[in-house]
Amino acid sequence: MNPYSFGFLKARVSIGEVLSAYGLDSRLKVRGDQLMGPCPLHGGDNPTAFRVHLQKNLWRCFTSCGGGDTVELVRRIHGCSHAQAARHLHRLVEDPPLHPIRPTPASSGRSFKPFTRSIPLNPEHRFLQHIKKITPRCALYFEAGTTPSSAFLRNTVAVRLHDIQGRPLGYCARILLADRIARFGKWRFPKHFPKAHVLYNAHRAEPFRHEGVVVVECPWAAIRLSQAGLPSVVSLLGTQIFDDQIAWLAKAPGILLLLDGDPAGREASARIANSLQAFTTVYTHLLPDNKEPEDLSDQALAAIVMKYPLSF
Repeated sequence: MNPYSFGFLKARVSIGEVLSAYGLDSRLKVRGDQLMGPCPLHGGDNPTAFRVHLQKNLWRCFTSCGGGDTVELVRRIHGCSHAQAARHLHRLVEDPPLHPIRPTPASSGRSFKPFTRSIPLNPEHRFLQHIKKITPRCALYFEAGTTPSSAFLRNTVAVRLHDIQGRPLGYCARILLADRIARFGKWRFPKHFPKAHVLYNAHRAEPFRHEGVVVVECPWAAIRLSQAGLPSVVSLLGTQIFDDQIAWLAKAPGILLLLDGDPAGREASARIANSLQAFTTVYTHLLPDNKEPEDLSDQALAAIVMKYPLSF
């Protein structure tokens, strides 16, 4: 049989093995002969958004990514053609990885269309001031707030996004309505958003990168640390790290990982530290159980960072 034929490859590499090879199964839970959890392709928090049928070797994202077989999964991971997916699968057959592969989806950069227009946002909202403890002045600076004028951003708290060089990409939105969170997860990103090539706040942090960098999960944590007087902070927009992000962080003399204090954050801290420690010095601070950086006061956040030998 042709070793590059899809029939041969799908018989030799299961969908579970593909997810494991790319480190995309860490947040998936076993339910009988299925896996279920947040979608590892586009991120998010919805615990039922992504489902895998292990016996049938099929997957589906019920939010935005679609679904298909093992080949289609590899195509979505790499953003590649069917022929290129066959080559990736063939490499898994011939040389199974000892450690998870770090893919950088190529298709996201091609199909994503940046939204460069600025949308006026109201920085005064209970979610920002009372839950995330972000002042209106700071929210205004980071272009965060609410608007009724955009269907995509309605009933959300939005924040403007830029690429690593500071070029505007559009907005992501924190959903506020409980029923929509239960259905879609907490966060909404533009279609085909190139998360693998983005570090939130990197263009603002770049002048201070030589002092060290604090890495967090979400934009609110990055904004709060900046509000506390620590401008060299970036957000991964989730718990995955990719090659472009590693390349930017590797230029810092030291990295402090300050991820959320939940199981996903703790697992990601260990995994990300392992990815970065070959390039720079990495410190990890574990927050109390189920605490996020923005749950702490500005003074407490500054005190945590100052414990580590960075140059702030």
